[in-house]
Amino acid sequence: MKNICKIRLISAVLFAEVVFIGLLFLQGCTNSVRSESIDTLAAQKDDADFASGANRPPTAKTLFAMADILVMQGKDAEAGFMLRRLIKEYPLFMPAYNSLAELEMRQHRIKEAIQTISSGLLVNHRDPVLLNNLGMCWIVSHDYKEALEMFTQAAGVMPENTRYRANMAMTLGLMGRYEESLFLFEQILPEEQVEHNLNVLRKTGQYTNFE
Repeated sequence: MKNICKIRLISAVLFAEVVFIGLLFLQGCTNSVRSESIDTLAAQKDDADFASGANRPPTAKTLFAMADILVMQGKDAEAGFMLRRLIKEYPLFMPAYNSLAELEMRQHRIKEAIQTISSGLLVNHRDPVLLNNLGMCWIVSHDYKEALEMFTQAAGVMPENTRYRANMAMTLGLMGRYEESLFLFEQILPEEQVEHNLNVLRKTGQYTNFE
């Protein structure tokens, strides 16, 4: 499931994302569960080799970097094992929950992703990234009431992050609550983009039988 990325406007791309589950996950913080750079990862891997040679257990950051390298190599099973080990050994390291959930979502294991993020929220129930990403899990599960609740909580923790309010507006639109959606969009988007986004959500509802 790493830094908060810039707001992405709802567009025709989002319409495709709503239809295809795998592309929708982590709308709020795709970059929030990525490590800094390939160079940094390589350096951290060297640290892991050194730590191993010195008979020291790897740190949380080292395990996380190693898992990220495995993901980039397409070794999802090994990455999942590494992330589960990381969560077990360092349960307070919150990015591991997001990365594991992202991996599970790419494999269409939505229930497992929900369980993974929920486990993280038991550790820190006010983590806005976890709350937002759990909302995205509920979006792809078509449970918009739960999704809206998660986005609302995330926005409450970090009101300055417009992405969380954008996700609230998106969810309200998917629920057919267009006036409320419009109100939120008007707070965070240029005027010329507001109606476009609502039209996309209306079209999405037509294809997916949203109420």
